Amino acid sequence: MGIVTSKDVIGRNRDLLIEKVMTKKPMTVMKETSLAYAAHMMVWEGIEIMPVVDHHHQLEGLISRQDVLKALQNIQKQPQVGETIDDIVSNYFDRSPTDPNHSKYQAEITPQMTNQLGTLSYGGVFVSFVIEAARRLLRNQKKGDLVVENMTVYFIKPVQLETTISVQPKIIDVGRKTAKVDVEVYHERKIVGKALLMAQLIDR
Repeated sequence: MGIVTSKDVIGRNRDLLIEKVMTKKPMTVMKETSLAYAAHMMVWEGIEIMPVVDHHHQLEGLISRQDVLKALQNIQKQPQVGETIDDIVSNYFDRSPTDPNHSKYQAEITPQMTNQLGTLSYGGVFVSFVIEAARRLLRNQKKGDLVVENMTVYFIKPVQLETTISVQPKIIDVGRKTAKVDVEVYHERKIVGKALLMAQLIDR
């Protein structure tokens, strides 16, 4: 089995045989494969089209990366009534079991948190992770709640669907009414995001 896309034939000699440009033994999925897994593989491997086969490896159809990601957005990405991005982040945000100091948190990237490319959305979701981590750290140290005044994102890398990340906030400076918190996000001990947050403190 092989597969040919427009990228394989554009600019090639018209007399060239298909077998010379096709991708042999392409990665495949079955009808029972989850959308999340298909999206992860296609984004991670840079695959645009993937054959769907049966248990005998006979072709049953094709799926494109656009098909999979659109289906994820339409079916799984719709939050429940009244549920915000902050709610979703908070629900999947847990203190690391190996951290007794409440300064390290972890979360799994779900379809609700991804963009059209199947990676973590840095527009809203990443910001929500940063704020939630800072808020929990300050609350744990009896500093009250916070209202964000300013945030600067220094460093970001793509984070794939179904990845588990570690979010590590650190207080840089704190006074009676203001706080400055540095937040670093890691995947497999490699930094993928970093932000500096400045906020006003509110007693609750």
